[in-house]
Amino acid sequence: MDGNGLQNFRVHPVAVVQVALVQAAQQSAAPQYPAAQAEVIRRVHDQLTQNLQQRVTIEELSHQFLMNPSTLKAVFKDVYGDSIAAHIREHRMERAAELLRSTELGMAQIAQQIGYESASKFSAEFRKRFGLLPSEYRKAHR
Repeated sequence: MDGNGLQNFRVHPVAVVQVALVQAAQQSAAPQYPAAQAEVIRRVHDQLTQNLQQRVTIEELSHQFLMNPSTLKAVFKDVYGDSIAAHIREHRMERAAELLRSTELGMAQIAQQIGYESASKFSAEFRKRFGLLPSEYRKAHR
């Protein structure tokens, strides 16, 4: 112990090198994009999540936000941790669950509000996500 009551310890030099290597690998694994690109991606995200009923292609987003489609997909995945399709699907399913719990809307109406053209495709996707059909979910969460 030193004069301040603190214990002195020794750190093995190999442990220091290992920690440094892990930190360097983590930093190099995550691509860094200019802040302006990340901001554009946040605007893309906001538009998509505020308009779940609309189906938009990567090409349409690319033209609207003036970003190469490959860059758009890569930066989105880096910022949000998932592909655009998977991320928006999750938002759609969460919104559907909310509508099932809080409204009396029919399945076709809910499907339309979250961007599905058919109630059967919506039901299949919902079941894949929650393990229940939308009608079963509604009964269980009321």
